[in-house]
Amino acid sequence: MFLLDPSTTFFILVGVQTAHLAHHRLAKRHISFAEVVSSAVLLLPTSGESLPGALVAGIHLVAAGVQVIGSIWIRRLSPDWSAAT
Repeated sequence: MFLLDPSTTFFILVGVQTAHLAHHRLAKRHISFAEVVSSAVLLLPTSGESLPGALVAGIHLVAAGVQVIGSIWIRRLSPDWSAAT
């Protein structure tokens, strides 16, 4: 059985977060609290000393999933830059 370890899911989240933030820039949409939370999740240690590795990997994958959903529905979930001015 293939299990993802926290160091692998860390890089998955970094990649998804980077692509999602670039999408915000290209779509000219504001970021939300979800991006802040996903960035904070990246600060969790991946060594498993403070939290079990499976929990950290799960949190990484959930945060990446939220970012993917946010990119799919970016026009509905994020305000346009011009609306704020």
